Amino acid sequence: MKTFLQDRSLTAATLTAALGLSSVLIAFTPAEARITFKAPTALGIPARRVAGAARDSQCLTDTNSKRLTAIMPQSNVGLTTVANPVLLFYVPKTSTQAALELVILDENKNNVVSKQSYKPSGKAGVVSIPVTTASLEVGKQYRWSFSVICDAKARSHDRVVDGAIKRIQPQAQLATQLKNASPQQLPHLYANAGIWQDSIASLASLRTSRPNDPELKADWEALLKTQGTELAEVVSAPLLQGEEAPQLKSRR
Repeated sequence: MKTFLQDRSLTAATLTAALGLSSVLIAFTPAEARITFKAPTALGIPARRVAGAARDSQCLTDTNSKRLTAIMPQSNVGLTTVANPVLLFYVPKTSTQAALELVILDENKNNVVSKQSYKPSGKAGVVSIPVTTASLEVGKQYRWSFSVICDAKARSHDRVVDGAIKRIQPQAQLATQLKNASPQQLPHLYANAGIWQDSIASLASLRTSRPNDPELKADWEALLKTQGTELAEVVSAPLLQGEEAPQLKSRR
């Protein structure tokens, strides 16, 4: 008796022959071909992906909405291959009097490497914040914090998330694959190699340029829900861009 998998293989082979296509093109079903993040083992630090409740934050205008969330793995560490990576955050609806701040520190949190301040649009959604004022060095891990500042004179009321990012040198085989890949293949290659920061950033960039692409939407959902990430609560949040994205105020 044929099994389900045998029947499916025969169906695929029959369809391939009928259409004159290479079997390579249908090696996977759509569900099997979805993006998967392979989290590196023995990588993790104590940190905070989701900010505390905002009962006393007057600048957060919808206290029942999702909280400030870092779009990063459960390990709290994102790997990158680039000197100026992009970090992503879900920012809740805020008043225009609020401010956003990204601070990059060295691994021991002794020295500030970069500080960037932004004016939020007031819209809730996922924002992309590039590290523009410093170049990360290969082999070094950095700590970062991202804050919603309601009162610059009372920073204890900030909503804060924090984590780490480490720049690595991709292995030769992966570097060749990345060089020859199409833009839509890049998030998959990075995710399969456990390089979270570049995977999520490249996918977010594709989604903002092609917001109605169902394949990119499915990849986004799969990446945020994959084991080791599990950020389903922000999957449906819009990606803010243009005038809706935070506007840079200062950097140093």
